[in-house]
Amino acid sequence: MKINIKIQDTTYQVNVGDVQTRPILVEVDGEQFEVWPEEAATASISPRPATVPAALPEKPSISGNGNSTTSKPGAVSAPIPGVIIEIKVSEGEAVAYGQELCVLEAMKMKNSIRASRAGKVKKIHISVGDQVQQGKLLVELADQAA
Repeated sequence: MKINIKIQDTTYQVNVGDVQTRPILVEVDGEQFEVWPEEAATASISPRPATVPAALPEKPSISGNGNSTTSKPGAVSAPIPGVIIEIKVSEGEAVAYGQELCVLEAMKMKNSIRASRAGKVKKIHISVGDQVQQGKLLVELADQAA
């Protein structure tokens, strides 16, 4: 579904994919995001893009600050700048696709950062209270057997 959303004086072209799949693929002005609605909200999903929860960019496009990551499999990066307020996993723990890894607060909003694939937490690169920039590597995931 394609819609235009006006926020203050800026209009954004938004294309929302199938709301019955997880993650929901959303494109905003040509940039694609994965959207993970909260579990309680999945029973009554309506096509209202203004209530879209935190999204993860598919490919971070940050350069020059030393905090960016390549698109290597298992790398989970910060989608936006903010402060880490909670870490929900530990190194060595097995995680499922879509499982919440940590919570990042940005502009007074809590954003759930979720696993982009199933695996085992190889390394956690953050601590509670850390200020992170967009693209900063947060967690590395390895294959389950690793």
